[in-house]
Amino acid sequence: IYNHFLNDYPFGFIIIDENKNIFGFLGTMFSSRETGNQSYIFCNLHTWIINENKRYQFFLEGGNLLNLIFDYKVPFFAKPVKGLIRLFKRHYKMEVLNMKYRISLLLKLKNIINEKNFEIIEKENEILEKLNNHNIKIFKDHRNMTCYKFIISNKKQADDNTFVIAIKKRKKFIFNVLELIYVSDTKFFKDNWKNFAFSMCKKFKIIFCGNNYLKQEDCFIPDDQKIFKDVESQVVVKDLPKNFKFNTLYSEFVY
Repeated sequence: IYNHFLNDYPFGFIIIDENKNIFGFLGTMFSSRETGNQSYIFCNLHTWIINENKRYQFFLEGGNLLNLIFDYKVPFFAKPVKGLIRLFKRHYKMEVLNMKYRISLLLKLKNIINEKNFEIIEKENEILEKLNNHNIKIFKDHRNMTCYKFIISNKKQADDNTFVIAIKKRKKFIFNVLELIYVSDTKFFKDNWKNFAFSMCKKFKIIFCGNNYLKQEDCFIPDDQKIFKDVESQVVVKDLPKNFKFNTLYSEFVY
């Protein structure tokens, strides 16, 4: 199954037995990434399903399904269920990292008072005019996904802006969150947070904002804006580039 991001890389593998009966699915999302001046292919494993009557045989024999991905020899990321972490670590020699999730309250008095000189641009032609080639590709790749794509821009300095992709998600039957998937200029976003946080609240009719991150410097939400301690979960990675900058583009987090 192929995706429209990269024609030569699969969106997933249908797993069949010797009689061509389907007994599983291995879902992958390959994407083209950039680190500094270098580009590379990155793989996110978004689904791993094996029929129950085949699981024992697969795990007993060690399994080699993920070799279908590793044969591409590209950096790899997955957020497996807790019970599979040990399998990824021991059998596939993957590194286990703690991914953190931060939530911030947009509807705060300080944000309302500080709101000034910034606007949110959603019209496609206006967005594309402000993007470089790298971000134009990201925009087009995510054009048909059910996520928000917008520019946060300084009204007085039009070149002072950042491109954002976000999606509205419901968290454990409690509240909706505007989950940040990608921010092109993390420093700009953090430095001006209080100036546009309430604008995001009004625009998307939501009072909470969330963000998954691996390193503190890659988190889009300023540390002083979290409403409680960041929640941790484990993810597995393999062969990440030295200057890898994490985001959840091209992954199950976008859906």
